[in-house]
Amino acid sequence: MARTIAAIDACRHPVVAQIHGICVGGGLEIAGVADLRICGESSRFGVPVNRLGLVMSHAEIGALIRLAGEAAALEILLEGRVFDAREALAKRLVTRVVPDDQVAAEAQAAAQRIAAGAPLVVRWHKRFARRLRDPAPLSQAEIEEGYACFGSEDFRIGYQAFLAKITPEFKGR
Repeated sequence: MARTIAAIDACRHPVVAQIHGICVGGGLEIAGVADLRICGESSRFGVPVNRLGLVMSHAEIGALIRLAGEAAALEILLEGRVFDAREALAKRLVTRVVPDDQVAAEAQAAAQRIAAGAPLVVRWHKRFARRLRDPAPLSQAEIEEGYACFGSEDFRIGYQAFLAKITPEFKGR
């Protein structure tokens, strides 16, 4: 399980979790490292491992804390309660709640919106967000990388499309 979570977390491409129904324990651990998490209104969430005598690993708890904050993560872990999608949204465990019959379509639409963007920008944003988990100050090289987009073909394509008032068509899809 730890390898799966690490692989999803390290993936350079955006990961969209499409959640139907129950998302507890390992399911929540996996969904928690996705970049976007879209669930149906009837979805249920929790980590009831306290009733099994199990503990979540440091990495898994870290992902939960990054999403929900320490207080909410501890509430989820210590109580072992299973709760609804609205509460999961309030705890920042999911990014969007939609009607149950629209989960797949909304997840697909989100993935298509991501894919329609500049591929380099998508990878940069994901990498920058992951880097900001580390409290160490950014190096000068890291700061300058934030401006590297201006020299990219993605920027040239996007800027020309903006001026022409057309939808950009990025390469590398």
